[in-house]
Amino acid sequence: MRDKQLDDSDLDLLVLRELSSMPSLAPSRGFRDRVMARVSLPKPAPLVRLQRAGAWALQPRRAAALATAYAACVLATILLAGPWVAAHAGVLAVAGSWVVAHVGAWVNAGLMAVATWGVRSGVVQALREAFGTGLRLWATLATAALLYTGSGYGLHVLLKAPRRSHELGRAL
Repeated sequence: MRDKQLDDSDLDLLVLRELSSMPSLAPSRGFRDRVMARVSLPKPAPLVRLQRAGAWALQPRRAAALATAYAACVLATILLAGPWVAAHAGVLAVAGSWVVAHVGAWVNAGLMAVATWGVRSGVVQALREAFGTGLRLWATLATAALLYTGSGYGLHVLLKAPRRSHELGRAL
């Protein structure tokens, strides 16, 4: 080192100066991206099993056999449940009409409450003034439908898997 004795702060400065003069051994730009492009992450075991089962089931003979088995299960269920349903048809009809009447009454009450609130709060009047009737209303509805469809298509484009050529270009 040197002939004179250094105190702690001078020694720290000397070490830092010597370290900063050393060449940098950092990896080059894009190194991380090139390495990560080659790394294949394992898929979760349930997903792998599901994909294998799907590939197994979609083979033509197996798919036909599975479809036949499903149809047989549905037919057996209908054949077993049919006599019970026929024997209890009156009770089922009364229960069904009761459910329809009560659900219909609840829906009617809810819609009337919303309509009453809309008229009393002035929302209906504000909508009439904003959109009017006739051509302006239809133009507004058509614009909303187009915006909704365009948004759906935009989500489809954004969520679509990248093409294979992009993956190869990124790996190089």
